[in-house]
Amino acid sequence: MKFITLTFSLLIVLLPFITRGQEEQSASLDSKVSIHIEDGQLLDLLNQISAQTNIYFSYDPVLVNTDQRIAMVVEDQSVQHVLDEVFGQKFHFNLLKNQLVITRQKGPGTGADTYQQIRYELSGKLLNRQTEEEVPYASISVLGHPFGTISNVDGDFRLKIPAEYESDTLVVSSMGFDRLYILPDTVQHNELLVYLDPVEIQLKEVLVSAANPMQVLDKMIDNINENYATNTQLMTSFYREVLKQDKEYINVSEAVMDILKAPYDNPFRQDQIRYLKGRKSTEVQSAFQLVDFKMQGGPYYITKLDVIKTMDSFIDKEFREYYNYSVECVIDYAARPTYIIYFEPDGKFDYLTYEGELYIDKETFALVHAEFSLSRSGKKSARRSLIRKKPRGFNVRPIDLDYTVTYKKHHNKWYLNSAQTSVKFHVKSRQDKINSVFHSISDLLITNHRETNLRRFKRDENFDSSDIFSEMITSYDEDFWGDYNVIKPSEDLRNAFKKDPKQGSFLNNASPIVPLTSQKSQP
Repeated sequence: MKFITLTFSLLIVLLPFITRGQEEQSASLDSKVSIHIEDGQLLDLLNQISAQTNIYFSYDPVLVNTDQRIAMVVEDQSVQHVLDEVFGQKFHFNLLKNQLVITRQKGPGTGADTYQQIRYELSGKLLNRQTEEEVPYASISVLGHPFGTISNVDGDFRLKIPAEYESDTLVVSSMGFDRLYILPDTVQHNELLVYLDPVEIQLKEVLVSAANPMQVLDKMIDNINENYATNTQLMTSFYREVLKQDKEYINVSEAVMDILKAPYDNPFRQDQIRYLKGRKSTEVQSAFQLVDFKMQGGPYYITKLDVIKTMDSFIDKEFREYYNYSVECVIDYAARPTYIIYFEPDGKFDYLTYEGELYIDKETFALVHAEFSLSRSGKKSARRSLIRKKPRGFNVRPIDLDYTVTYKKHHNKWYLNSAQTSVKFHVKSRQDKINSVFHSISDLLITNHRETNLRRFKRDENFDSSDIFSEMITSYDEDFWGDYNVIKPSEDLRNAFKKDPKQGSFLNNASPIVPLTSQKSQP
């Protein structure tokens, strides 16, 4: 039986150029360093080590507090000695080429991560109080801190919180709902049933009609440096790539990645992605799969959904003449009044054009959310730009290409929070008797971020546009993620996995879900 290979690319608008750094020399924990910090932060120590040895650090930012104050003055000491002095015996250091991964030391004889014993884990389901329907893609985080997660399509979530933040207030926010503050003394169980109240802002029609979409867009661009970070950010992210052939799952791959987020005031520096750890299920395979559908460059391209950074055509002033814009309404988004600007192509063009909605904060003019799709004429162009390789005699037609990106406010700046790409193709071959719809869904969630002096990742660590994500990672492991926050798999996705007792399921044994009584007022 013939086995067909199709290669696709998650192209957004452009194929940005990535600057690759020079090759660093090999590193060792025996390398000698001199540290001079009289009153600084742990981050300063890591940066000094990186500058002297070309060792770059990877860790869960929730696990390692880089804001911790330290003082250290040493001359010509090994990296291992310096790290042991600062971290003690509770941490383990694993050097892979020039990347040093910091993890918690495992407890003796238990095989369990001792950090898990002091970590607080909270799971639950979000429901619309009026309709009892699930609330997907809502943000769940700790008030005043950058880490968090989102609910899945079933409204389920799981959030892992360091013990030091166990008494802090949780915040649940979703478009169209009142922001919910969960006080720690109201949480009696680790499994919660959380009800969100729909909200409607009644605005006078004159307020909406008086808003000029071009002026709103101009203010959005003029305020980019005020609203978004102008320093480099190291972001911890979770990425999931799901592929279906018709109604059958044929691949599920997941990974934790570092994203080196370039400053928004420097259009020439591109974001870089570094793979940390990942897994995939070898059990999810369609019995009738005759086409090897490969998605190329998934993690690379999904970061290009940050349309503020990439200045996509429907935002760039130079291309506005090709689009029509209108202010649809003003809604409540994360407890803030927000413009919704609708855009669509002004005619038919022979290149990629889009239609969708931009959500722009009414007070700061920051873009906080965007939903857009390829227009009808854009889909025709997508055949040429998205399909990298196909066999002769195959007809491949894009059906739907939908994109979503969200931003989250922290300390008066908006940071990339999540992105999703949903791509459907109709694949047909009379000779091979194939007539299927392939659906690829890619999700990116930023679970934490911090400022960094790191300028680039190693060349061989960079995930680029030619890499195929699903071919990079290992098989499924129930306890794989450890301390990392991830997007909880939906019930549909869990059911796609075979009930292999060696693998278990994506979820741990669930506790009874208990309704939550919480506070909606600002604490």
